[in-house]
Amino acid sequence: MRVTSLVLLLFSVACSSSAPTTPTPNQASITAAISPNPITATVCSPSCAAIDGSGRLFQWRVQGNVTIQETAGLGGNINSITVANFSPPIVYTSDVIAQRSGTNRVSGKGTLIVPVTVIYGLVDNPVANRAIVMSFVVSFTDEKGNQESTSTQWTTN
Repeated sequence: MRVTSLVLLLFSVACSSSAPTTPTPNQASITAAISPNPITATVCSPSCAAIDGSGRLFQWRVQGNVTIQETAGLGGNINSITVANFSPPIVYTSDVIAQRSGTNRVSGKGTLIVPVTVIYGLVDNPVANRAIVMSFVVSFTDEKGNQESTSTQWTTN
């Protein structure tokens, strides 16, 4: 009886000591949001110059943060953030994202905040509208090589 009790006790301790494991997801899942939203554009005075050396001048500026969250538990890297409704589109590449945020990596179940500034409304466009809705597209590659994207919108007034 004593030996049986000891064997049962050892067996129950061995079984209870194994920790449950959480399976690794097959693909990351990301979300994006921008804040503040909506935002009031400020007037560029003097006009804001494009940083691409094109000499283009713009009327308005907005500054905010794109917040990217990974919700499945699989990290990865942000490849780019594109403001799609301009020609040419405004593209924040992975190196610009890393420069602004310290990294372009989002850990599993983690968050990365990317500061953004957009100048818009060409000075020589008499019908340029201050109140617009900008579409931001985030491109992401997870640790397993899966590529995905998500989008968010920014309303200006």
